[in-house]
Amino acid sequence: MSLKVKHHNPWKTRLLIVLGALALLAGGVALFDYGRFMAGYDSAETEEELIQLLETTNQLNAEIEQLREQKAQLERAAQIERQAYSELDINLKALQAEILELKEELAFYRGIVSPRDASRGLRLQSFTLAQNGARSYRYKVVLTQVLKNDRLAKGRVKLYVEGLQGNKPRSLDLHTLSENSVKELSYRFKYFQNLEGDLHIPAGFRPLRASVQILPRGRRQEMIEKTIDWPTEEKQTDVGQEEET
Repeated sequence: MSLKVKHHNPWKTRLLIVLGALALLAGGVALFDYGRFMAGYDSAETEEELIQLLETTNQLNAEIEQLREQKAQLERAAQIERQAYSELDINLKALQAEILELKEELAFYRGIVSPRDASRGLRLQSFTLAQNGARSYRYKVVLTQVLKNDRLAKGRVKLYVEGLQGNKPRSLDLHTLSENSVKELSYRFKYFQNLEGDLHIPAGFRPLRASVQILPRGRRQEMIEKTIDWPTEEKQTDVGQEEET
């Protein structure tokens, strides 16, 4: 019995396996291309379409960027316009307030220089109340007499506030409502005088109306009295020119 020795070469086996795999892969790619060709696929046409799509995308991106810039410009213009309108509105309101103030001053001085009734006596030009705090109100009493009158007007002024305390009527005087406990005011003038101060409403008291009494010195001068409703919030009660009583 004779023995035969066979030489084993692993690298040759591996090379054959790799070549076989490459052959199969090449065959698969060729078969895939053949299938696409049979289905009407053209790689050159597809590449051209891809280039066109990229160009269209670039154009759309450019248009989007342009539209964004236009939007930003319009927003800035609108903001500038709103700011300009706001400033104009503020200026207009300031001018309207100034015109109103000038008209009030003009009416005030007309009442002194040439009053409608040509009276030479004391006049209650105005009596106002305006809120300036949670339970604080500013009062202002303006007294006048015509310019032709050279004598001094002298006298006293009393203030009262009528309202409810625990659903019961109650009247409070200036002594109770003022911080410095002033009982009454005094005036002394030739043409006009302003009397101003603050009224502090105690807690639990609901004011309904306010009264002012002008008590001139002299036998021929009669008392002037006026009652006004209490102002609501953010509202001022004003009594304009009053006839002498």
